[in-house]
Amino acid sequence: MGRIFPGAAALLLSTPARLTLALSGLYVVGTVLIFFFLNFQLHDVLVGQIDKALLDQKNRLVMQYKEGSSRALLSAIRAELQNRGQSDRTYRVYDAKGMKVLEVGDLQLPATLPLAKGISEIEARVLSAEGKVVKARYLRFGIADQMSVEIARSKESTEELMAGFRTAFMISMALILSLGLVGGWLLAKRFWQQIEDFNQMAMKIFNSGNLTSRMPVKGKDEFSVLAGNMNAILDKMEKLFQGVRQVSDNIAHDLRSPLSRLRVDVEVTLQENNPQNYRMTLDRVLTELQNMQDIFQSLLSLGQAEAGSMKIRKKPINLSQLLEDIVELYGPLAEDKGQIFEANIPADLMMEGDRQLLAQALSNLLDNAVKYVPEGGRITLSAEIKDDKAIVQLDDSGPGIPQDMRKKVFDRFVRVDPSRTLPGTGLGLSLVKAFIELHQGNITLSESKLGGTRFIIQLPLK
Repeated sequence: MGRIFPGAAALLLSTPARLTLALSGLYVVGTVLIFFFLNFQLHDVLVGQIDKALLDQKNRLVMQYKEGSSRALLSAIRAELQNRGQSDRTYRVYDAKGMKVLEVGDLQLPATLPLAKGISEIEARVLSAEGKVVKARYLRFGIADQMSVEIARSKESTEELMAGFRTAFMISMALILSLGLVGGWLLAKRFWQQIEDFNQMAMKIFNSGNLTSRMPVKGKDEFSVLAGNMNAILDKMEKLFQGVRQVSDNIAHDLRSPLSRLRVDVEVTLQENNPQNYRMTLDRVLTELQNMQDIFQSLLSLGQAEAGSMKIRKKPINLSQLLEDIVELYGPLAEDKGQIFEANIPADLMMEGDRQLLAQALSNLLDNAVKYVPEGGRITLSAEIKDDKAIVQLDDSGPGIPQDMRKKVFDRFVRVDPSRTLPGTGLGLSLVKAFIELHQGNITLSESKLGGTRFIIQLPLK
């Protein structure tokens, strides 16, 4: 037996563990891709806000110059610094000759700056933070060929926000990944334990041969469904093995008597040493052998029918004519036993089927009726077409079939006569059921109004 709680190496090879690792790997890859996408998008949005602020500032300064000349421009810059602070920005203003008119703000810009059009990114030092180097967005523009202005704004707050975002994202990913791995590990242990329970039960059944044991069913998950299906298979196997044992016992019982008679007949004839009796003995032997051959032939036919390997040759047949032929065959037998045999069969009931198999099935039913109905009893046979089905009904006034036997009489070698004194093999009704089901039909039995048993056969017309 294996261990219920396996080692780590074995557990890592289990299906849930591998699925957990695979899904965790996919999660990490997907999360990293999402992270890079969000990181890029957020950085782009934040930088875009700074750039928009620079362009808005440019437009305001140009308007101030146009409305009030250079004095208004310089006043607007000082007002901006006073209102918004100067720790993260710097302004430089040059006149038409390139002379620096104004430089305010805590950002110390490099001596040489790019001449590229539009907004660019530079490195600057923060004077109020002991010369710390930061990245800044830089814009240079001219005003009416009279002045030029440089504006720089630090990206430090943006970088701090991005760093916080990255840290929070990584911590969240680590927590979720840890929870996923722990959950996967617990799932793998639970999976392993349930599989081990199944393995132990299977080995118990295998070693003991006890088919009464069943798989444990817990909850309503996939394992409970699997356990239920396994138990259904065990139920079927137990029933089949019981059937095999019963068949073996019944075959032994049914063949013991004819074999004993054969042996006695042969021994007595040999002891008498009378050639005139040899033929009589051989006739009896032939009869007994024919009965035994019938049993094995019935078993072979029944096995083929139940396994679906028997070929059925469906052809259009006149069911009315078939039933009339059977009535003609068994009518005299019923009359000889003093039975009343009535038939109500409409003309020209047509259907598709195997005439030989249907004839044997119907003959077996009538043979049982004639055999078990006492003298003076009644047997009625009727047929009709209803809802695209041919329905054949057989009623008798015999002793009937006990309620507890009605589900068993279609099993092999089951006989209502427990003493097995009446002739028969116990295979007749089994063959009837098998042949009817080969035609996709069904047969049921119940108590008849005549006091005995009622058999109802339903057959599709096609």
